[in-house]
Amino acid sequence: MTGRAALLAVTIATTLAGCMPPPPAAVRPLRFLSINDVYVLDTLSDGTGGLARVSTVRTRIGAEGPVLFVLAGDLLSPSLLSKYYHGRQMVATLNAAKLDYATFGNHEFELARDTLVARIAESKFKWISANCVEASGAAFPGVASWDTLRMQGTLVGIFGLTIQEDYRPYVRCTNPDSAAHTAIDTLKTMGAKFIVALTHQSLAADQAMLRREPALDLVLGGHEHERHDVLVDSRHVLKADANSRSAQFMTVWGAAGAWRQAATLVVIDGRIPLDTAVQAVVTAWQDSLKARLGPETTIGTAVEPIDARDAISRNQESPIGDLVTDAMRSGTGADVALLNAGTLRLDDIIHPGPVTNYTTESLFLFADDARTVTFPLTGARLRTLLEHGVESVGSGPFLQVSGVRFTYNPGAAAGQRIQGPLLRPDGSVIRPDETVTVAFDVYPACESGDGYHVPEAVEACRTWEQAPRGADLLHRYVQEQLGGKISVPPAGRITKAGS
Repeated sequence: MTGRAALLAVTIATTLAGCMPPPPAAVRPLRFLSINDVYVLDTLSDGTGGLARVSTVRTRIGAEGPVLFVLAGDLLSPSLLSKYYHGRQMVATLNAAKLDYATFGNHEFELARDTLVARIAESKFKWISANCVEASGAAFPGVASWDTLRMQGTLVGIFGLTIQEDYRPYVRCTNPDSAAHTAIDTLKTMGAKFIVALTHQSLAADQAMLRREPALDLVLGGHEHERHDVLVDSRHVLKADANSRSAQFMTVWGAAGAWRQAATLVVIDGRIPLDTAVQAVVTAWQDSLKARLGPETTIGTAVEPIDARDAISRNQESPIGDLVTDAMRSGTGADVALLNAGTLRLDDIIHPGPVTNYTTESLFLFADDARTVTFPLTGARLRTLLEHGVESVGSGPFLQVSGVRFTYNPGAAAGQRIQGPLLRPDGSVIRPDETVTVAFDVYPACESGDGYHVPEAVEACRTWEQAPRGADLLHRYVQEQLGGKISVPPAGRITKAGS
């Protein structure tokens, strides 16, 4: 079997879309399969995803010739399993799926240093990072800045790169641009004819890197949680959907200076059979979780679908954001509740029917359990926090809210995006000199997470360990205020100007 028919058969015909004509049958192409931001081992409730299905895709492609299988960061944290197993379950499953390379995502550094080092040591795949090292400047044990391998007679160079943020004290991530330039120059000197960057940073940063670095041939990236395929001078930046909802498959042929690239998005759904060996590993971990948490218990019933996907909560007012912030405001007695969208991690739709404690625990996956502190804030300072949120549409700092309504213009100058007054639910104005009580989760309020700076919360943060957990506030709200019936709260809290 040759040509397009072979390519379709290899990648499970019903999953492919929008690829260029494949290389001639006589050509031995370079091939890459990439996933990113994978927090869940098994299929999601909507039937998509699942590392056992990705493994099937990798096996089918591999039957036709070599393929490099990579993961562009965020695999060890956060997840419901990682609350208890700290990424062990992910390493074991990816080992079974025969992953080749991974780089650090920003969430890898939420683990303690010794835990991260232990997970790296357990990995049968290679870890690479050109810009993230220990605080001393030494590389993490078992992590290389870059690597080379021979694929189909071509020396391929690959390096890892991670977004630069304020991480735990044990880690230091240097400037990604400088690190990328050094890695590319080094790989060229070593004779690499095709150079790949495995990155966990913004799409804009990936595009800028390709424009700056003509010797870089391909970027396989992560961080956004959403699929992207962007061309820069005929070279691709590829990103897949989070939680293995899709994978990116790249075929490359030609020669240095004249490479041709064909990118294909592979949708991971029920049309792809499970790799039974990998699924056995997944099932064992899920059974272990059930043994630890006990049986699932119903906390309420969803009377309609509740959209809890990241792509919604990070871009606009969302049903799950409205529900959780209402629970925060009700449970704390605050006037206003704020929640950075990155705290919500279910990334799925809650379907009509019973909602269990497993579902609500899966909303809140970080070590602080999304604990909520309350503190006084003037209307002017509340506006400042909301301004910061709308500067980050599409990412974790974007705020979900309760007890306040506002309109914003994303095209306005920084600091002027909130338009008009801040309003209470009854339509009355929150004046700039007025003080309101605000409920906010610990990460932004107490740790300056996602770039928030809230000195007004200092006193409340002294006892944050005693603050209520987000999951507990939601349980109480559903049972005591909603009578166990969960529906989508009224919208209209966040309005985008012109929409």
